[in-house]
Amino acid sequence: MAQQPEKAQSRPASGDGRLFYPHYAWVIVSVIAVMQMVGTSIRMAFGVFIEPLEQTFAWSQGSITLVYAISSVVTALASPFAGWFGDRYGARRAMAIGTLMFLAGMALTGIMSTIWELYLYFGVLLGVAQAIFLVPLIPAAMHWFRRHLGLGMGIIMASWGLGPALAAPIVSLLIENMGWQNGFIALGVSSAVIMFVLIGLFRDRPVDKGLQPYGHIRGDAEVRKRRVEPERTKLFNGYMRKTAAFWNMSSIHFLGCVGHAIILVYIVPLAISEGLSLVQAAGVLTVMSAVSVISRILVPIMCDNMGTKTVMIIFFTLQGVMVVMLFWTHDLWMFYLFAALFGFGYGGETGGFPILNRRYYGQAPTGSPYGVQMLGAGLGMAIGGWIGGPVFDIFGNYNVAFIISIATSLAGALNILLLEPTDKLLIPDWEAQEESTAGAEDRQPASSVATGD
Repeated sequence: MAQQPEKAQSRPASGDGRLFYPHYAWVIVSVIAVMQMVGTSIRMAFGVFIEPLEQTFAWSQGSITLVYAISSVVTALASPFAGWFGDRYGARRAMAIGTLMFLAGMALTGIMSTIWELYLYFGVLLGVAQAIFLVPLIPAAMHWFRRHLGLGMGIIMASWGLGPALAAPIVSLLIENMGWQNGFIALGVSSAVIMFVLIGLFRDRPVDKGLQPYGHIRGDAEVRKRRVEPERTKLFNGYMRKTAAFWNMSSIHFLGCVGHAIILVYIVPLAISEGLSLVQAAGVLTVMSAVSVISRILVPIMCDNMGTKTVMIIFFTLQGVMVVMLFWTHDLWMFYLFAALFGFGYGGETGGFPILNRRYYGQAPTGSPYGVQMLGAGLGMAIGGWIGGPVFDIFGNYNVAFIISIATSLAGALNILLLEPTDKLLIPDWEAQEESTAGAEDRQPASSVATGD
């Protein structure tokens, strides 16, 4: 399948306005979806590890969940660099480095014996790997779509729910049948093999396959073979950081992630404390993640065709309000009902961000800025994933943590109201200076893609 890049205009690549048609963009979407499903689901299923670690090493919940915070902080701090690396060297190279770090982190975690090793291997190595899997791949996917970005993003976002849905029962069964160490090592090696196969199929941009982006129709300007130069990326980043939306989206990421990280990490130990077995408790997380797949698919499509801000407010609110149920949830069926309702809101909470970036900034190089936005998300996951441990150690329950979850989700919904309107580019003429020297024939103006969603 591999071939030498050729001139993009030598092949017809027009969808003639169709919503779906065969295109290599779907291979890219599938690769990214599986890559993120495999590479990021381990941390999303972290709640499954808490009870086995307590029993194996006699560590407190606060000590164990601190590694989740460390991993999230490392992911947050590494995200801007991961985005920059993807912009400069390509997402494919970033994926290869991330896979090597993932394999090393999983294998070393499987043979650890002290708490500091857990912090180093799971917290640092897997934290950096997660940043590489999360940040460069979303902007790379955006390059493959001229129109119908919401459809592609919906499929990718669905993997964020499907991964933990599969990982939670798989990890719990591996731990029960193979033991902690062997199960973790087996999972790491098999996941790395899958990811290396996917890297072989991946291409950074449509022109690398001699294609135009998905949704390209007759009359659109041709996208030609060129690499995003560091100077061009630096120029755009300078303009983007002057927009209020850039900083506001980072804060919204932060608030939303605090809200759902508390639930993702502590729903399993909460269920176990109410009498559920480890497998039953992992099933709660599985239901939550599986239901989230539905809204992860729907929300980017809804944002693509409806009011992006309105859709995001609805799902942020739904994520927060559903947590109230946990104050009187005790039985198995109640946990599963909560998982379904909360999962639908949680799944839709993040789906609007790629659409917002496209609406606000067109097809500019957004890897580095998206990484900064994910810095906010990572810090939110860190605080939310850690705070329930000390709360439980102090109060013997998670009620205060649940109140924090509700408050931050609703605060995120209110913050969305402060975002600028999404009907036009915020900086449509940012390349005017470069165009005057480089020649307009080699570049599609940003303003020509402003409403291509």
